[in-house]
Amino acid sequence: MASGAFLRRPAVLLALALCSVGGVVTLLGRLATGPKVDEKRIPLTTEAGAKTYPAFSPDGQRIAYSARGVARTDASHIFVRTVAPDNPRQLTQGSGSDIGPAWSPEGNQIAFLRMDGDRGQYIVVPVDGGAEHPVAEFSAPWDDRQLGPMVSWMKDGKSLVVVMPGTEEHPAAGLAILEIATGKITRITNPPDGSEGDFNPAISPDGAAIAFVRRTGTEGADIFLSDISGTNPRRLTFDDRGIRGICWTPDGHDLVYSANRLNGWMVWRLAAYGGSPRDLPIAGRAAQFPAIASEGRHMAFADSPSTAAVWRVVLGAKDGQTEERPLIRSNGSESSPMYSPDGTRIADISDQSGSDEIWVSDADGGNRIQLTQFKGQPMSRLRWSPDGKAILFDVRSERNLDLYTVMAEAGAKPKHVVSGGWNASWSHDGKQIYYDARGQIWRASADGANPEVAVSEFGAVQGNESADGKYLYYRNRRSIWRVPVKGGEGEEAIVPDYDLGPSTTIQPTPKGVYYSEFQRSARAQLISFYDFATRKSTPVFQLETGNFFFNSGHVFSISPDGRHILYSRVDQTQTDLILVENFR
Repeated sequence: MASGAFLRRPAVLLALALCSVGGVVTLLGRLATGPKVDEKRIPLTTEAGAKTYPAFSPDGQRIAYSARGVARTDASHIFVRTVAPDNPRQLTQGSGSDIGPAWSPEGNQIAFLRMDGDRGQYIVVPVDGGAEHPVAEFSAPWDDRQLGPMVSWMKDGKSLVVVMPGTEEHPAAGLAILEIATGKITRITNPPDGSEGDFNPAISPDGAAIAFVRRTGTEGADIFLSDISGTNPRRLTFDDRGIRGICWTPDGHDLVYSANRLNGWMVWRLAAYGGSPRDLPIAGRAAQFPAIASEGRHMAFADSPSTAAVWRVVLGAKDGQTEERPLIRSNGSESSPMYSPDGTRIADISDQSGSDEIWVSDADGGNRIQLTQFKGQPMSRLRWSPDGKAILFDVRSERNLDLYTVMAEAGAKPKHVVSGGWNASWSHDGKQIYYDARGQIWRASADGANPEVAVSEFGAVQGNESADGKYLYYRNRRSIWRVPVKGGEGEEAIVPDYDLGPSTTIQPTPKGVYYSEFQRSARAQLISFYDFATRKSTPVFQLETGNFFFNSGHVFSISPDGRHILYSRVDQTQTDLILVENFR
């Protein structure tokens, strides 16, 4: 058949016509959108101190954020600047820390949370200057350095969605609608028992839904989505990982958030209807509290790379003074140091090789050897076996927390012992392990076999056997409890003077129990000792200006002779805001 006849067939002519139309549409689309422009990462702030919680104005031209000085005890205040190179303008003053600014829909007001001692206030202030308007005041049982954005504007500009502390009826923190004119508070979410509460509310661009972070009692969290009234909450993530900051894309299709997944605080993007999140590599591995502009294709986040060293404290000096010095330092972060049972060795987690690995040194920090080669999976909570031959530790996989053991010798291969468990410890004879799982404390053989519930009370965590093996000490909400190992009723054993906090370390000894607590007024982490003989607690050391670094692990380790404390301390840190241009 001649080629001309073929081309004259109606079906062929239709196909060619459609191809031509498709080509024209594609060309017009490219002309309309222009060539794809790569995302560009630009430092937005460089002055000394910590800047965090960025928030874009509705037109995307200005950004508000919280900033403080170099010392961690400095109070944070709200600053405003343009997205273009600019000198920031301080908007708030005072002794309290001002956290998480949120722009009103009209862009003329900013709402934020002020923490001052044990009091909290939600405040609204005009962007261009003027008197502050306190909307609600309450007793706040929170550490202002571990919070995030706590307020989001309703679309009508007349009310806020905020985080309120728990009540006797509902102990965990929950979301509430706060009317600006009247101060009326209506609670709209009630997390289940065992949860630390709902935080970081983010209202969708159309004003119809609220995304928020529900924290567990294991330092983890997940993202939930509800109606604007707080009803019909739906879980979107199932990681139980730390989350710092959540926001919407301008079209309302996706959520962007920072989570401690894989190997660092990375920014992730998740469809609002659920699914698998994907990471945004341009943010790096130290990115927190992302924000996205409604217009202008900008994203911002707080970037906080840091290095930490293991420090050693000498207790009981004759002049009553404590002596401390860095013991283990590398070009990375050193965390979760633990003395061996005989005090001759130290195990810790180091990321000097580019990922978390377990290293062991002698008691003075020398002769270090690397034990593990996980190459990417975050680790935490090291525990030596009573005979000093093995180390028990947590490993975070993509979707789970698992327990492993490894022999404390070069070339040893880690052994998987428990799936879905964390925060583990050994029995005093080394034949069993305890661990947290599904809101309870479990017990199993040292190889993970024969698991059973050791403490059935929901919310009990961090089980540690006494030195004589008679009791299991554990954290139960605001105090430390104990239960007989051979069975019986639990009882409150230690009532701390201050908050235990989510990173409490409990270390029983023959004469008493060491534990960590957070003194809110001084913004300091204390290590206290409960004496079995006197039945009283005494602080033995205050971690300087709160510059400790626990990497979701231990705050401290006491040497077997009680003369030394190990802890991880941030040596260098600078938190700045990063702007991403051409964000899509």
